[in-house]
Amino acid sequence: MSGPRVETPALSFAEAFTPKARAALRVRSWRPAPPVADRDGWAHLAGRDRAALASAAADWRERAAHHPPRLRDWAAYSRDGDRMPHQDSEHALLGHTATTALLLAADNRAEDAVALGDAVWRLCELSAWCLPSHYALPESGERPFLPEPGRDILDLADAATGALLAAVDAFAGDRLEELFPGLRRRVHHEIRRRVLDPWERETYFWHGLDGPPNNWAPWIVSNVLVCAAVVEPDRARLEATVDRALAILDRFRAGYDADGSCDEGATYWWWAGATLFEALDLLGEITDGAFDAFAVPPVAAMVRFPVDMQIGPDSQVNYSDGTPVLPENANWHLLARFAERVGDTTAAAHARWMGSLHPLRFDGQLGPLFRRTLAELRDPDWTVRGDATPGMPASRFLPGTEIAVAREQAGVTRGLFVAAKGGHNDVSHNHNDAGGVIVSLDGDPVLIDAGVGVYRRDTFQPHTRYTIWTMRSAWHNVPLPDGVEQPHGKEFRATDVAFEDTGSTARLRMDLAAAYPSTAGLARCERAVELDRAQRTVLVHDDWAFDAPRTMTLVLMTAHRPVADPDGLRVGGALLHCDTDAFEIRTETIALDDDRLRGAWGDTVHRTLLVQREPAAHGRHTLRIRRADGDA
Repeated sequence: MSGPRVETPALSFAEAFTPKARAALRVRSWRPAPPVADRDGWAHLAGRDRAALASAAADWRERAAHHPPRLRDWAAYSRDGDRMPHQDSEHALLGHTATTALLLAADNRAEDAVALGDAVWRLCELSAWCLPSHYALPESGERPFLPEPGRDILDLADAATGALLAAVDAFAGDRLEELFPGLRRRVHHEIRRRVLDPWERETYFWHGLDGPPNNWAPWIVSNVLVCAAVVEPDRARLEATVDRALAILDRFRAGYDADGSCDEGATYWWWAGATLFEALDLLGEITDGAFDAFAVPPVAAMVRFPVDMQIGPDSQVNYSDGTPVLPENANWHLLARFAERVGDTTAAAHARWMGSLHPLRFDGQLGPLFRRTLAELRDPDWTVRGDATPGMPASRFLPGTEIAVAREQAGVTRGLFVAAKGGHNDVSHNHNDAGGVIVSLDGDPVLIDAGVGVYRRDTFQPHTRYTIWTMRSAWHNVPLPDGVEQPHGKEFRATDVAFEDTGSTARLRMDLAAAYPSTAGLARCERAVELDRAQRTVLVHDDWAFDAPRTMTLVLMTAHRPVADPDGLRVGGALLHCDTDAFEIRTETIALDDDRLRGAWGDTVHRTLLVQREPAAHGRHTLRIRRADGDA
């Protein structure tokens, strides 16, 4: 007699959509929150959150009134590549809609219902929901100066706008229909026309047919699923939407290593891993839990990435197009839910710790973040329902991205922290920075990755992206052999990458010779980045050989102005010991005129070049970073 049958966990999202899950799929039954009429369902909001919401709603109302979407704003991108005028106006309208919907649910005031109806109507009346920077016809790649009449493109903003309207309709639609009969039909019509019809009929680059897609795939798919869950009345079409969604998400998943590391960086994890969670979570809800794909690899591993990349309560490792400060799209309530779903108690405790330090926000990209904001608003006591402890590891190496992080003590921000990367120069949101190093002391930046400025057309054009200084290796903490920079391309990469942590020492080794073109003349370019916990010192060892006598330059990027010291340089509270006998120190100040960079660093950053005094066929240098004497 055979024993009980043990089910094998699904190896793909498509496999997880079993006949049982398919049969359990419910049409037009999803609601992210109780209806507005259910006053008991909205009675438990925290007073601090209500006050913050009311203040934010007033701000968004003013922004939306003073900066409505205009023709000139759309045309600004087509004319000169400036995407911000239209993007800012669209975000203002979305933020106004989102906060007004939440206020209506919180207080059920007639004036909020009227204001929400007006905002919803204005969104329905827009010529396009997508961003002008994304308006390219999928069949031809053509970019019309203005959107084609009646033709929306299913991009990030288009899907997020549809999902916002669908979610609002799910809990506030009845209230709006009382005041404005027929508004719901209009909302559903626009979601169908702008989101669900293109989803069913068109093929986009982010579907991943030519290779694993980036954050666009789960971000858009998660929002399409919201639209379908609220609007789609036909069961067969809903099933087809789920099948297509899972195929795209499986292609996205295929681009990840088993360690779950995100090559787009920590900022984009909140649009990649986080929206994957939202998609899988929603599918579980509309199948009454019959669909469960959280055991599919590498989903459980993905939840660790933002924890590993965190430097301190307000800072993070910002490789790729990341920001060094905590991004506005971070939501620790979502991370706690994700971690609890996959059984990661360390990540869940870390998320509760961060949530206790960072109150719920109603600013930033509130429209695209609406569902996670709504979920946290309705769960005011989530940070105290378990351990709340920082979970940053003593060290971690992620083979998928070849990023290593190390600190003096797990979970502690005081002391030295170092991040270093091998990798290649063709990741999503790539910078040419193989071998790049980031160092902080007590959470204060010592060596920095400058990050990325405000996005413009030039940011994503292949022929212009690497003319921007923040993308180039000459402005990252990497070698500059004979003045030659790293090019863009997967073939330009670190080799022989290896990591070890003995307890007293954590070390990442690599050879960077292949990261440079042949014109650099490198036979080898070995770099070892080490945290010596016993000596409380970060060491960056460089050892190289040229094919003929040449000059090596080493780049050091800092937020603080370097000050000359007998041992090298003083940067904030850190001392950087350099070999001043063999290397000349040259420092320049870079004035920042970009709003995003200024928001991270202030008015300036600084580049120091350690320039070899005499050409040589080979050489070496060790940079030692420690706390300056006399600093506590």
